[in-house]
Amino acid sequence: MIWDIFVILIYFIIVFYFGFHFAKNTQKEEDFYLAKKEIHWVFLMLSLVATETSSLTFLSIPSLSYKTDFRFLEIAIGYIFGRTIVALYLLPSYFSGNTISVYEYVGNRFGKPPQKTISFVFTISRLLGDGIRLYVSSLPIAFLLERMGFSISPEILGILALTILSIATIIYSVFGGFRAIVFTDVLQWIIYIFGGIFALVLIFSQFGSIEFSNAIEHLQSLGKWKVFVFDYNQTGDNSYFILFAIIGGAFISIGSHGTDLMLVQRVIATKNLLSGQKILIGSGIVVFFQFLLFLCIGSLLFVFYDGKSIPPDKVFSHFIITEVPSPFLGILVAAILASAMSTLSSTINSLSLTWARDWEMDKWFSPRILSLFFGVLLFLASLIPYALVDTWEKGILEMGLTIFSYTLGPSIAVFFLAKGKKDLPITGSLFSLLFLFSILTTVGMGLVWKLSFTLLVPIGFGSLLGFVSIGKMLKKVDR
Repeated sequence: MIWDIFVILIYFIIVFYFGFHFAKNTQKEEDFYLAKKEIHWVFLMLSLVATETSSLTFLSIPSLSYKTDFRFLEIAIGYIFGRTIVALYLLPSYFSGNTISVYEYVGNRFGKPPQKTISFVFTISRLLGDGIRLYVSSLPIAFLLERMGFSISPEILGILALTILSIATIIYSVFGGFRAIVFTDVLQWIIYIFGGIFALVLIFSQFGSIEFSNAIEHLQSLGKWKVFVFDYNQTGDNSYFILFAIIGGAFISIGSHGTDLMLVQRVIATKNLLSGQKILIGSGIVVFFQFLLFLCIGSLLFVFYDGKSIPPDKVFSHFIITEVPSPFLGILVAAILASAMSTLSSTINSLSLTWARDWEMDKWFSPRILSLFFGVLLFLASLIPYALVDTWEKGILEMGLTIFSYTLGPSIAVFFLAKGKKDLPITGSLFSLLFLFSILTTVGMGLVWKLSFTLLVPIGFGSLLGFVSIGKMLKKVDR
C-alpha cells in the first residue's frame, strides 16, 4: 500500500511540474488559451483524445461489454464519419478568421445574443456532464482510501476523493494554462493507455491457456463479441440499432468536435487547416481502438467474475482495487486520475475562455481567476451524481452522453446555419429563444418517449431548423 501511494505522489509531482514549468509562458490571453498556436498537431491530437476520453472511458466502457457485447463500437464508427464531416465542412470556416473562441464565429455571423446563448448552454452542459466524469473518477480513490482503513461512510470517502482530485487539477490548470494542459494530457494519455493494456494482460494472466480458450468460446456462445445490432426492437431501447447508432454517433461527434469549445479549442490551436483536419480524423481512429481495448477488458471481466454480483459500472474499479498487486495498483489508480484530470483541466480552461471572450469578462478578471472560479464550480457539480446514480435507469456513461445529447443537436444546427451564405431570416434575439426552445423540446421528447441518446442529437438538429423555418414563414405573413 505504501508503494501505491508513492507511485500516485510521483504522478502528482510530475503533473505539477508541467503546470509550473509552463506558467511563465501564460501571461497573455493568446498564450493562456492557445499557446500561440505553436504546438505540433500530433500532441494536440493526443491531447484531444485524452480530453474526450476521461475516466468514463477508462471505468465505464468495460461495463458496457460486461453487460452486453461490443455494440458500442458502432458509435465509434459514427464518430469517425462525424469528425470527417467537421474536418471537411465546418473547420475551414474556423480558420478563415482570427477567433479564439469558436462561438465568436457565431457572433460574427448572427450577433451577440446567439453567441452568448450558445456559450451559456455550453457552460451548463459541461458543468453537468463533466461533474459526472469527476464523480466516476473518484470511485477508485474512495475504494483505495477505504482499503487503507478509513472507517467512514463511502459518501464521505467519495467527497474526500473528489476534493483531492479537484484541488490537484485546479492548481496546474490555473498556473500552467493551455500549453501545460496539452503536454500533461499527452503524458496522461500514455499513462492510462499503459494502464489499460496492463489491466488486460493481468486479466489474461489469470487464465491458463486452456481456461482462456474456454473463456473465448463461452463468450462467443453468449454473443458477447457481437458488434452490429441489426434487430430493431419496437418496444425496447434501440440506442444500438445499427442505423441509429452510426448516425447518432456521427451527429454526436459533429456536435462535440464541431461545436463544443473544449474540443474545438485543440483543433484551432494548430497552425493551419490541414493540421486541424489531421487532428480531427486521426483522433477518431485512435478513439476507436481505445474503445476496443476497454471493451476487451469488460468481456474478460465477465468471465473472471462469473456468478458474482457486482454492479457493472463499478466492476473495473472493483477489479483494480481487489486484484491488482502493489505497486501496480498505484499505476492503475494514476491512470484513472490521468484520464479524469485531462478532461477536467481542459474543461476549466475552455470555460474560462468562453467567459473571457464571449461574455467579455476579460475586462474585469484575469484568465487565472476565471479558471479558479470554474474549477470550484466543477467540484460542486461533481457532487450532484450522489443524488442521481441510484435512481438512474441507465449506466453512468450513457447518463453523461444523454446530458450532452440534449444540447448537441441544436448546437450543430446553429453552426450549419452560420456556415450558410444567407443571413438569418429572424432576429438574433428570437433565434436565441428558438435555440433554447429546441433544447427543451429535445429534452421533453426524450423523457416522454424514452428515446435513446443516439436519436436525441438528430431530433435536436431538426427541431431548431424547423423552428427557424416556421419563424421565416411567419415573418413573410406579417409583411
